[in-house]
Amino acid sequence: MIQSTAPTRVDLAGGTLDIWPLFLHLGNPPTLNAAIDLYATVTLKPRRDRKIVVESRDLKLRSDFPSLDRTPTDGHPLVLILKTLKYYAPRQGVEIVTSCEAPAGSGIGGSSALNVALHGALGRWTGKALRGVRLIEVAKNIETQVIRVPTGWQDYFPALFGGVLAVVPGFEGVGFERLPVGPDELTRRFVLCYTGEPRKSAINNWQVMKDALDGKPEILRKLAAIGQVSRSLHRDLQRGRTRNLGKWLDAEWAARRTLAPNICTPQMDRLIRRARTKGALAAKVCGAGGGGCVAFCVPPQKKEAVTQELERAGARILPFRFVRRGLTVRSL
Repeated sequence: MIQSTAPTRVDLAGGTLDIWPLFLHLGNPPTLNAAIDLYATVTLKPRRDRKIVVESRDLKLRSDFPSLDRTPTDGHPLVLILKTLKYYAPRQGVEIVTSCEAPAGSGIGGSSALNVALHGALGRWTGKALRGVRLIEVAKNIETQVIRVPTGWQDYFPALFGGVLAVVPGFEGVGFERLPVGPDELTRRFVLCYTGEPRKSAINNWQVMKDALDGKPEILRKLAAIGQVSRSLHRDLQRGRTRNLGKWLDAEWAARRTLAPNICTPQMDRLIRRARTKGALAAKVCGAGGGGCVAFCVPPQKKEAVTQELERAGARILPFRFVRRGLTVRSL
């Protein structure tokens, strides 16, 4: 039996700009994020027959098929698992069980973390393990085929590598840089809450991408502003500086919140206002917005007060820590 885990993430600045070809249009700005200890887990049990069994504990769904060549290629809720299985093409049956500690639709990269964990387990089992950015390329391409809209790069890097990262696009591809910021330093400065409103990242990202490629000046101006913020925060974090973190996150959100009509919901707006009354410096809606999680940057001495105010406002606080380690694969 094989078990693999991968962390989810909080994105700090530059999200959406990690989608090709937006980053090329904007001069290749970095996207900054950090891995957190809300994990996606995949458990893989080889079978003696050819039967394929897939189960999502989050969806409370279990399906079995006589063999790999009898699995559907489209339309099934667990088609991402099935397509990934076909990529690795095992010669025997298998049972795969998935789960994620992040709420569904939370915007903290749970599906990508699960995708990375799945590749980790299948690569170990089949002896066809992919390494580094190659794993990310394959995982991203399979996910794009499933959701049928362009996907970004950023979610896969913290899931695979862990730590505080800059995802850096360029003409020869997309790479990453580890930033010299301790996870404990960031943990002291953040509160993460779930609004109770799941979101669909593909909808907002696709609208923004279409508007940008159509050359809408207001959208291009806002995306350029996000790119400038991500570059400024990148320079600070390269030097290990976190004192301006709230300033840059606030500026990023000011540019992002009106990129598409549904990025900031009334519930999110209310939570952000309530948190600011207790000293929050900035709010960062995770992922593409429209629901899911909000990360609040706070002075360490105000963290408890902000947490309590958000709970009174009906938000679900997600206890977490930033972590250095990414994908872990174990044979049990």
